Amino acid sequence: MIQNTKLTDSQYRKLSKIVYDTSGVVLNEKKYRLLVARLSKRMRITRITNASDYIDRLGRDEVEFAEFIDATTTNHTFFFRENRHCEYLVKTLDAALPLRIWSAASSSGEEAYSIAIQLLENNFSFTINASDISDSMLDQGRAAVYHKDKVKNVPKFMLHAYFQKGKKDWVDHVRVKPEVRQLVAFQKFNLLSDTPSDIYDVIFCRNVMIYFDKRTRQKVVDRLCRALKPGGLFFVGMAEGLHGLDHDLVSVLPSGYRKKTGVL
Repeated sequence: MIQNTKLTDSQYRKLSKIVYDTSGVVLNEKKYRLLVARLSKRMRITRITNASDYIDRLGRDEVEFAEFIDATTTNHTFFFRENRHCEYLVKTLDAALPLRIWSAASSSGEEAYSIAIQLLENNFSFTINASDISDSMLDQGRAAVYHKDKVKNVPKFMLHAYFQKGKKDWVDHVRVKPEVRQLVAFQKFNLLSDTPSDIYDVIFCRNVMIYFDKRTRQKVVDRLCRALKPGGLFFVGMAEGLHGLDHDLVSVLPSGYRKKTGVL
């Protein structure tokens, strides 16, 4: 049965390589159960009964290939996660100056909207580009509908000011209000293979590089730093860091950096 999917060593290596080559995410032996669970779900949906046939399908079906990458690279997030970084923006940046911000691994949009809400509350002028490799996560971000558990860290006055409460079938959900949504643009972007087209004052790339090996982290940091203006701010996840990587950034707080001036 599909629920009892097992992979040979060769199949596991092949699927892991597909994920790594496409997204940079490393699925080592410790992630075997995760990969099998996500694979089994896709096999149930596509009604394919064995892993070999599914792997063959990935080689000839671009839509299913994208669905598989979606399934193996999406992660849990919530509003106001690791909020110290956003608090730093509010305290140190000049609200009179317009900001271009990039949430470079935005998942389903909670990070980007968390930033937007707090900057709006403090009268900043800004736009946010929220990007991700996952089409399904981008769709969720654009819809901006979230279960109430996702907003439990949001102060009550901000919940009232920036969210709409769901009714009937959506009673346990909230939706980000239009005045916030209009400041966040979602687009698909692969951190490994796509080239940024803009220059930003602030870049968030949090809780994704922990899944990369050192070579991939260096490649991603190089690419993102080229899109960051001199003096701009760069944030990674609190469990991450840039130790051992080459870059033109100086630490300003845990997992927060500023690009050196005079560096392009």
